[in-house]
Amino acid sequence: MKVLRVSEVLTAINGHLTHGDNNLEIHNVCRQLRNLKDHSLYFHLSKKLIDPSLLIGKSHYVIVTEDNRMERYLDSSSCLVLVENSKNAFLDFIDYYRGLFTIPVIGVTGTCGKTTTKEMIKHILKKDYRVHGTYSSQNGLHLNLQYLLGMDKNTEIAVFEMGVAYPGNIRISGRYFKPTIGVITNIGEAHLEGCGTLEKYVKAKGEMLEVLSNNGTLVINGDDENIKKLSLESFKGKVLSFGINDHSDFRASNVKYGAHGMQYRLHFSNEMYEVFIPGYGEHNVYNSLSAIAAAQIIGIPIEIGINRLRDFKGMERHVKTYNGFNGSTIIDDTWSCNPSSVKSAIEVLKNISKGKKEVLVLGKMQRLGNRLKEQHEKMGQTIMNYGGVDYLIAVGSSAALTGERGITLGLNPSNVFFVNDANELESILDGISNEDMIILFKFSLGKMDPSYRKVVEKYRLS
Repeated sequence: MKVLRVSEVLTAINGHLTHGDNNLEIHNVCRQLRNLKDHSLYFHLSKKLIDPSLLIGKSHYVIVTEDNRMERYLDSSSCLVLVENSKNAFLDFIDYYRGLFTIPVIGVTGTCGKTTTKEMIKHILKKDYRVHGTYSSQNGLHLNLQYLLGMDKNTEIAVFEMGVAYPGNIRISGRYFKPTIGVITNIGEAHLEGCGTLEKYVKAKGEMLEVLSNNGTLVINGDDENIKKLSLESFKGKVLSFGINDHSDFRASNVKYGAHGMQYRLHFSNEMYEVFIPGYGEHNVYNSLSAIAAAQIIGIPIEIGINRLRDFKGMERHVKTYNGFNGSTIIDDTWSCNPSSVKSAIEVLKNISKGKKEVLVLGKMQRLGNRLKEQHEKMGQTIMNYGGVDYLIAVGSSAALTGERGITLGLNPSNVFFVNDANELESILDGISNEDMIILFKFSLGKMDPSYRKVVEKYRLS
């Protein structure tokens, strides 16, 4: 973070210094008192009294609190700042710190593709700018302060992933990050356990429009039916779209599966560009379109963005292909699992199988709340809409609903397996796998017993 002095913070939060030196430097903000270090700023947000023993041996820190009784416990090198409301003071500090930066800040949200899109944007920009951003797909609200304070005097552009588990999440993240460019990759059926209904989830993603400034730019998937439900009437900024349909500002045509990636033509403002993106799937075409669009808004010419994406390395466990055990081909898509990502993975399986027997290993689709049963049964229909698969291995009771529905619709019952542990899965795969087979692992490994990871690693050779 930028180094601040107590005097600056006092003004920002309307605080009153009752103990210490207002010239003391602040180098970091800690959320938990046990992590208090020299030159740390701590906001006492709890209604419980601070345990004085946690301050023993510590010095040169700043405590912001509503409790004036704390002064007796501070050493002479430290500061006590009294405020009327600690939570409001904390939020005022966030606003102040973010206001120290007049740089482009890109916020990325969406049901699928937000992490890959965010990483693509960073990949394009990092050769010209010092870029700060969220780590991997870790976008929980508890990390917002850490990411905000990661912006320092050297930061020229920030790219933040903004997730939604509940309505209001993007409003909260927006207060921290205040994006100047907002990207919505797509809106599918996910996080229904927190949002309740698809309609509420769509509105929660639409909070991006609220947190963008009036002179900001919104970049949206022009082909997404749920994004089309968002009202743009009150948004005063600029709107750019990406997609495959003719109306999109950044439009892809002639989309093809090539060697180890996707090829397409990009049309923008009466110009046409040839594009290659490492990694399979039409979803990666959309991800790259949005990344190229965001970078172009920053000022990176489209042809440069395209060239830089040619050596982009896809995210681990995001529809990545490998040579597999027993000569098979493996698609590892075990980072997350929701209806939209399952469909994207099946599309890849269908397009690269090239006559090989297709095996889908499907686990529970996460965070669907009371729509879990419905969505898993619906996925059985979706699989058949794609022409079915040669083998379906349903892992767990939720995926079993998909398998049962698939059998009802025409899957060969002899080739549909139901497993409840990793040993069963490994045994079935050992019995059927061969060089004439392509196996798609599609589940959320992070939500499953670690023994499943060993099965995936056994089959994913290189």
